[in-house]
Amino acid sequence: MLFGAQVFLWLMFYSFCGWVYESTLCSLTGKRLVNRGFLNGPICPIYGFGALLVIFTVGSSGNSPVSLFLSSAVLACTLEYFTSWAMEKLFHARWWDYSSMRFQLNGRVCLAGFLVFGTFGLVLVEWVHPWLERKVISLGEPTIWMLTGGLFALSASDVFATVRHVLRLDERLEGIQEEMERLLTEARAHGEHWALEANLAVGEIRHNAEEQRTQWRSRLRERFEERARGERMRALLDRKAFQDRRLMAAFPNLRPHRTEAWETLKHHLRRDKKDTEGKEHEDMQ
Repeated sequence: MLFGAQVFLWLMFYSFCGWVYESTLCSLTGKRLVNRGFLNGPICPIYGFGALLVIFTVGSSGNSPVSLFLSSAVLACTLEYFTSWAMEKLFHARWWDYSSMRFQLNGRVCLAGFLVFGTFGLVLVEWVHPWLERKVISLGEPTIWMLTGGLFALSASDVFATVRHVLRLDERLEGIQEEMERLLTEARAHGEHWALEANLAVGEIRHNAEEQRTQWRSRLRERFEERARGERMRALLDRKAFQDRRLMAAFPNLRPHRTEAWETLKHHLRRDKKDTEGKEHEDMQ
């Protein structure tokens, strides 16, 4: 039992290290602070589970540095690929995509990640984990159990809240998509001028250039928001705005299967944020 608690603390430590790495990398590349990760708290569990996978499979087998590097990279990339696939199946969304990078596999893993994970695995087994193992043991049994209980409660509640939000987000996107289709049908039925624009926006006229279709999509979203002032649509667009913005920032390449509904929600959130900032600026003056 005590060993299980120690392993859980290892998991939390490596998950936190993964969050630091991801948040730092994304903040530097995006030139703004980003709370990177699926969960609200400062942990990326995929890094924690990846570290444990390496520790318990190749960590104590006396491998050479090259063998350890390659084994760690293969194990971590396998985990990343499976996690990407599982999250897409569960939440109907693509959370990261390496399709634009060279040497990638189905957009789920890439060579750069392979090299990073291999290096992390080598450093982990040779230096970090021996130190961490001694450090955790030195805490003493009461402290280990206290930390395990507290961290487990926090992480479990975070997982529950985040998963519930993402599942409900998928339901909201379905509702937004239905409302968009209803407006399109209504526009066609009334012979409105912007029905043709709506058709272009959803790609029904295939021969138009992508740039033009993007412009039409923007127009459609504006018209959609103008008409979507009803109680149901406001509830769909405004519900859990903070969580939605956090996911947008943490996963800028997030691609739900209901793409048009997601782009409409993003457009609404950005517009709402600008309006709020504008009002705050006026109040300060």
